[in-house]
Parts: sequence; C-alpha cells; structure tokens
Amino acid sequence: MSRRSDVIERRIFWLGVSFVSVGGILAWLLFGNHRAVSFLAGGALAGISLAWLRRSVGRLMLHGGAKSKGSILAGYLLRLLLIPLSLYAMFRLLYLSLPAAVLGFAVFHCGILVEGILEAIAGGSSNDARAK
Repeated sequence: MSRRSDVIERRIFWLGVSFVSVGGILAWLLFGNHRAVSFLAGGALAGISLAWLRRSVGRLMLHGGAKSKGSILAGYLLRLLLIPLSLYAMFRLLYLSLPAAVLGFAVFHCGILVEGILEAIAGGSSNDARAK
C-alpha cells in the first residue's frame, strides 16, 4: 500500500482510539465503572476487527489468485461472524452492558467517518486550487 494510505489508516485508528477513550471517560463519569468497561470493551473489539480487516485487504492487494481470494473471503466472513459472537459472549459471560459495548463498537468506527470528511475537505480544496 502507498505511504498516503498508511497515513490515512493510522489516523483512522488514532481517531477511533481517541473517540473510545473520551467516550470511556464520559461513560465512567456519567454511568459508572460497569458501563465504562463495557464501552471500552466494545471499542477494543472494533479496533481488533478493523486491524484484522486491514490485514485481509493488504493480503488481497499483495497476493492474487483464486486460492488466496477464497481464504481471504473465508477470513472476512469469519470476522463478521465473530463480531456478534464476541458481543454476545461479553454480555453473557462477562456480564457487560450490551448497549454500552455496541456503542463503543460504533464510536470507534466514527473515526472512519471523520477521516473521510477530512479527506473530502482536503481533497476538495486541493482540487479547487488545481482548477484555477
């Protein structure tokens, strides 16, 4: 992958970590330890899921062929299956708050949205400058 995509991926990760950290502190202040830990666990699950997806896409880009595409697809489907199973296990076995964990999972992915908006703004201003 290019250097630019590495920078973008790193920013997405740190935005997600920042959002989950701030959200965890707010959850702790407003709702207590139980929901804060649940929120942070959901954010951690999202971070692991995103890292796994990044690795899978990187393998797809580096290695062609039907065999590797099949294994990458199987890994992708396994990841999608493990997300709800992990949330269920956190809820049932660890007695975490499911809404807080799901919210932590979603908040981490808000980093992707924010990075996309920032890239669109930066890309729009550079395209306007080239057009003139």
